[in-house]
This record gives sequence, C-alpha cells and structure tokens, in this order.
Amino acid sequence: MTYRTIGIFAHIDSGKTTLTERILFEAGVISAVGTIEDGNTESDQLQEEIERGISIRTSFHLVPWKTSFGTFEIQLIDTPGHIDFRNQVTDLLPAMETAIVVLEAGTVVQSQARLVIEELRMAKVPMVFFINKLDRFGDDYLDSLVSLEEILGGAPVSLFQKDKFGTLEFYLNNASSFPKTVKEELLSWNDDLLISSWNDPSGQTDLSMIGLRTGPKTGKLYPVYGGSAKTGEGVRELLDLVLWTEPKDTGELISSGFPLLVLSRRMAPDIGRYAVVYPTKDMELTSLKKITLDEWDGKSSREESKPEGLFQFLGSDGASRVPALEKGKLILLKSHNDLVLLPGNPVSLRKNEVAKDRTDVSNRYPSPFSIVIEPEESSDKEFWLCRLEELVWEDPGYRLEIKEDTGQIVLYGRGELHLEIGIRRISEKTEKKLSFSSINIAKLELFKKMSHKVALEHRAFEDQKSSGALIAVLEDTADFSKHIAFEVSLPEEVKHSIETSFMEACLHGFYGEEVCGLRLRVLSYEMPKGDLQTTLTLLKVAILAGVKECFPSNTYLVCPLTEIEVMVDADHLGVVLSDLSRRNAKVVSIFEAVAGKSHLKANASAQNLLGFSGALRNMTKGIGISWERTAFTSEFYAVLKE
Repeated sequence: MTYRTIGIFAHIDSGKTTLTERILFEAGVISAVGTIEDGNTESDQLQEEIERGISIRTSFHLVPWKTSFGTFEIQLIDTPGHIDFRNQVTDLLPAMETAIVVLEAGTVVQSQARLVIEELRMAKVPMVFFINKLDRFGDDYLDSLVSLEEILGGAPVSLFQKDKFGTLEFYLNNASSFPKTVKEELLSWNDDLLISSWNDPSGQTDLSMIGLRTGPKTGKLYPVYGGSAKTGEGVRELLDLVLWTEPKDTGELISSGFPLLVLSRRMAPDIGRYAVVYPTKDMELTSLKKITLDEWDGKSSREESKPEGLFQFLGSDGASRVPALEKGKLILLKSHNDLVLLPGNPVSLRKNEVAKDRTDVSNRYPSPFSIVIEPEESSDKEFWLCRLEELVWEDPGYRLEIKEDTGQIVLYGRGELHLEIGIRRISEKTEKKLSFSSINIAKLELFKKMSHKVALEHRAFEDQKSSGALIAVLEDTADFSKHIAFEVSLPEEVKHSIETSFMEACLHGFYGEEVCGLRLRVLSYEMPKGDLQTTLTLLKVAILAGVKECFPSNTYLVCPLTEIEVMVDADHLGVVLSDLSRRNAKVVSIFEAVAGKSHLKANASAQNLLGFSGALRNMTKGIGISWERTAFTSEFYAVLKE
C-alpha cells in the first residue's frame, strides 16, 4: 500500500470542506454528501463549526483510491481557512507531501490563498491547483489564472478544457485532445526533457507525462484543474492528477531522536489526550525503545506506559496494537508525562521531572488579544482551569496565564473570532457560569524617530549628595526593542543600576503603556565621591525622572493593525463603507467581483474593528463575508489618536 498525505488549502469559503466531502463520497467512505448549510459534513464536527459554517480545526480522513497506475491510501487533511486558525496550517507543512490549493472561479486569488501558497513554496510542498465553482461561474476563471501567475512568478499550466459538447476533459485522461502548446508547457521547465522530445519526433515516449509527474516536486511546474466540488465534476480527475505527481520527500525532516513529527493534538473520550503523528521513517518499536535510552523502563509497570501501548493507527478502533511504524502512515500517539507533543515539532522527551505548570504551553504564537476570565463561583475555578487546559492542549494558538497578584485567569488568542470561539467551546454542556471581560488589545508607546541628548542628575539632602552627572542619548530603535548601549567603561554596580532603572522607567509611559523602540546610549558618567549605595539610589531616581520627562512629547500610542477584506452584494456596499468610516478604517481598494458582488480591502486599528464581523452579518442579512488579518510588529501597526 502506498500512503500519501495530502492537504487541502484555500481562502475561507472557497470550498475546501465541500471538496473534502465530495472526495469521501467518490471514494465510498460515506454514502451521502453532507453540506455546510445542513451542518452534516464529516470535517466539521464541533458545534461552533456547524453553527458558523466554517472549519475551526484540522480534520483527518483516510481515503482508499485506485488508479490505473497504483492503489493508494490517501491521508486527506482538511485545514481551516480563517486566519485566526493559521497556526494549525503551518504546523502541518513540514509533513505535507502534496497540497491541493482550491481557488474560487470568478475572482482573483484571495488573501489567505496567497499566504498559504507562499508558505507551501517555502516548505517545498508540491502544489496542484483546483479552480472550484465552475458550475456557477462557467468559463469565468481567467482572473484566477492571471492572478496566480503573478503570485508564482510564472505561468501555471491549465490542464482542463471543454469539448465540443461543453463537457470538461482533463489532460491526464485524454492528453491527445489538448493543443500541442500544452504538452510543450509540461516539458519547458526541464531542458533535458525538452531536448529529448526534440530528439524523438515520432513521439514514441510521452515525455509530457514525465514532466507532469516530476515538475511539481521541483517547484517549477504548477498544474491546474477545474470543476465543481458541489457537483463532483473534476473531483475524481483531480485526485488522479495529485497521485500521479511525485510527492515531497519527507525522509530527512528529523535527523536524530524520535522519527515522529507532531501534526495536531486532540482529545477523545476513549483515548484521552493524543497527538496525530507523522513517522518520517520505518521503525520497529523495539528500536524506538532504544532511542529513549531506557526512559520508558522502570517508570511504570502499566502496559500503556511502554511504546507499544501508546500508539494506534489513524482510523482504527484501538483494539489492535501497532507492530511497527511505517514511514508516512499517520498514527495516534497517546499523551504521556515523559513526552512533549508540540504541533509542528518532533516528539521529544521531557527533560525535567517536575510537575507541569498551568502555563506550560506553546509561546510560539504571541497574540495581542486577551480576555480576563472569572468563575461566578470561586469553588468552580479548578473546573474552568481544566476546561481551559483542554482547549490549550488542542490548540496551542491559545495561551493561558494566571496573574499572581490577583489570581485572575487570562486567556490569550490569535484574534477576536479565535477568543470568541474558545469561550463558546469551554462553556458548552455545562450549567456552571463564567464571567469574562471584553477583549483586551495590547497597546504600547513607540518612541518617535529622533535622537535626544539628555543630562541626568539628581541631588538630595539639601544638595549635599548627588547622583553624579550622566550624559546619554535617547534614540529610537529599528523595532519594538529597548536596550542600553554603553560607550564608556563603568563599574558593574553602576551599569546594573542604570539598566534596571531604565527598564523600570519604560514600564509605564505618558499614556500608561509600556514604552518600546527606545535605546539609551550612555556617553559619559562622572561618579561623585562618597557612599556608593547612596549614589546608586540617587542615580536611579535621576534616570527614572529624566527619562520619563521625555515621554510626553516623544512617544505615541500604537496598537495592532487589522487588514480586512469584505465580499458583499453591491446593494450592501454603501452601508458597509459607512460602518468602516465610523471605525476610522482606511479603504485600500474596491472592485466588482462576480454575480453582483463587491470586493473591498481596508485596514484599521484592531480595537476599532472589534465586532465588525457580527455587524457585517447584520448589515447584509447574513450573506456578507469578511476575512481579517491582525499583526503587531514594528512594520505593521496602527497609530492611535492621542
């Protein structure tokens, strides 16, 4: 059996889940095709997914598929399209062997699709494109191809066309009916193939099929099919094409230790906590045990504490043990106290034998969005902490923190929708009540681009004691960092006093927020005679007071910037523009899309766009679609009104 791990990627609402559903039906895995509208698809199982009609978490499906060139077991992965759940996509990319990128007919390649195409190219994942919704938009897909060419830096190869009866035909099934230019496109990326074709004028060997097979893996050929996920047109042909192309070689992903890459984490009543894991090579479990340096031995006499008790095959009932790991065959790995299972990373051993802290979660996805959570009954705090830990386990894009001074629980997320869904998920199926704040958005004060020389000194005890004269330059940095540069040699005690007082001064600026983008460059310091401790204390006061004096006129308040795209009926465009104007959004572009739709791009501060997606649904009677990307970097931020 040949295993192929294939991911489906797209912009939100382009048809990923519908395509997954149709593939499962065509393969005989399900007997009827579910729909997002009816809330009965195989991919979307969470209540929030069903109610909202969007995918919230990655889903895994086993699809047996026979072709004229072999029998395969496809491990199909349907990924979320919304940007708030992007970490689930990036975690999968190292183990992705082939990607299906779904594009929507009648429009240009949209933002999230653009982003994922770039990420797939960086991860060297072969891509096959599928232009969806041709049942609605017919031949209106030229914009998609032109836009795709601009993104790829080269022309994609369209391998589908209509015959004289208007029926779609596909290159892999009927190459002879396609123009000669198509065959040349499949060869032109490889000089050797092109020369071989010139030396074989009789065409004894169809070299175009070889080019189609090997080109996507090199990142020099991008085949495009088209059809309809809803009606099934072109879906079977799409799978044949994907399986014909050579997959990415994932054998060298992990050089040592566990040959296991974590793709996603889950919880299930019959398994508990587990991870979906990709083996990067064949291995007997006895060999795996040796890698652990006998870490498994002596810890517990329970069978499930040993490697053979922790694995089960994806899709199995768990009754049969896994005899060995097979390269590329996804397995489920149960959580164990000695293992670190972090999505996007190899399985590793936990080095310290210490109790796991409440906040021992991934910090790879820092977020400017947070909410404060408080149980209505203090006795329920442990209950809610357990639920929150389960949420963070499944999606490390969340981060949990308990404030030491107040005991409050803070949940960080990747965006407004991410946090809203997180709260809804932990609140399901319980009568216990939970209070939570409105969404907090990180702000900071950025030092203006300038260089400001200061003389810092403080006197006390009727001017008899002095901190000494410190001459320094306050200047901006190239990012959000803040640090000190010493251009003079000073005793360690003095350097430490300057560093700590400078950092303390930056904690709260003129607007009450942390000051960033600031460097203190120390030029000289004249240390007075007398008691060193008194001098250091006065020096700290001098720096705190002197640095803070510069903040009112030299810092400005910034927060995350949100880029937004909206697709609405042209009739609703005016009211949407009015709402964006009220939120001080800057409209970047507006153009007419297909079927009377208008597509607009805008950006605004994240705090001004809170609640916009809900307002959009109300303004457009539920048919408006929005996509948001929020970032907070030194290059990407919004300036707030002072």
